[in-house]
Amino acid sequence: MLAWDQRQAVQIGQNIRNRRKELGKSQTYLADGLLSVQSVSLIERGKLKVTPETLAVFAERLACEVDDLLIMHNLHDDWLEDMLQDAIRHKDRQQDGKAIELLHTLYTESLMKSNTHYLLQSAFHLCLLYNKTAKYAISNEWGIESLRYLDQDKHLEQLMSVYVTIGNNYYVLGNMWQAYDLLSEAEKLIDHRLKYSLQAGKIYYSMAILKQIQKNWEGCLWYSERALQVFDEHNVTIHIGRTLMMMGTAFKNQERYDKALLHLERSIRILSQTSDIASLGRCYHNLGELELKMDLPDKARKSFARSLRIKRQANDLGSITNTLRGLAKIAMQSGDYVEAEQYLQECWEQSEQLESDLQRAITRRTLGDLSLARGDVGEFLNQYTLAIETFERLGFSTELAESAEKLGDYYLQHGDTKRAAAHLQTATRHYRKLLERT
Repeated sequence: MLAWDQRQAVQIGQNIRNRRKELGKSQTYLADGLLSVQSVSLIERGKLKVTPETLAVFAERLACEVDDLLIMHNLHDDWLEDMLQDAIRHKDRQQDGKAIELLHTLYTESLMKSNTHYLLQSAFHLCLLYNKTAKYAISNEWGIESLRYLDQDKHLEQLMSVYVTIGNNYYVLGNMWQAYDLLSEAEKLIDHRLKYSLQAGKIYYSMAILKQIQKNWEGCLWYSERALQVFDEHNVTIHIGRTLMMMGTAFKNQERYDKALLHLERSIRILSQTSDIASLGRCYHNLGELELKMDLPDKARKSFARSLRIKRQANDLGSITNTLRGLAKIAMQSGDYVEAEQYLQECWEQSEQLESDLQRAITRRTLGDLSLARGDVGEFLNQYTLAIETFERLGFSTELAESAEKLGDYYLQHGDTKRAAAHLQTATRHYRKLLERT
């Protein structure tokens, strides 16, 4: 508010000087018996704040109303623009806290003045910043707010950016189908003009992630190839590295291991030359998953350990849990259940810190696998039941279908056909849903 007070003082000083000159009066005339001429000069230059009492005398001597001397003209818009640019500078310098604070002030001031332009800009940047700082639910709130002001004809690229961000937030929060529907809407906005725009590439990339979550590997590769074409066109190295990583994961799950290894190694080489250490950590995780599939547990352990170290360095909270579970699986395979439990306990604490129901549910499922390996059937059933309830509430069909199928198979093997049927029907329903939507 200090900046605004200073701007007010400057504008009021200009108003006083302009009115005085219109009347052909001198600063001595205004100062007579009230202030020194020097003080009047300071007031007119905005260097000295005028009191209400002095302003009333000035208005009387200048034959005008006090309100005439308080007119702000376009000063408020100038102040809002300066605030927006300051916030963007802080954002570019990775000073996210300062940027967020300024944008909240900008939004409040814009709301008071019903200034639609700055309401849009503040909400838009808050959406992006809260996504960046892993506050996904808050990011969605600001994204939805910005959609109130975004016009498809005037703000198409910003609109697409908001769709991508909200869509990504939804799938991180476990709302897979909301993410899918929103990103499908965003994809419809891509026309011949935007086919090779960076935002189009980001939409293709986000759709590839969703296809990956749905385990639709052909769809994942189809969108990844289109994203890669756009990113190559714009020479955005980080996005190229991330897309190659996703393609490597898709090839891995198609059991095309040579292609998977080629893409993941290329991704690691590219990302190692960038500042995106979070993606580098994720790529090493995917390499570990590939090595695990290729029955190379020692190599997988090293890749997971490297991934975890890099992710912690990058403070990549949303992804650390995946690697902890990967290390737990290797420990379970080697029969070291104590080590596996330690990894899963840390994984649970991380999920609690993130307040992520999806991560809690996936961790419960892995805890259930550990319990079954130890022979604790009751705990296995309990953890899987709780995980399934969460997946069902979130509508996260992929994990739900797999979990229900495993629980159904367990009951079937142990002669409980009634419970087996219920879970297998749930699995079938959600597998069918995945097929219908992909």
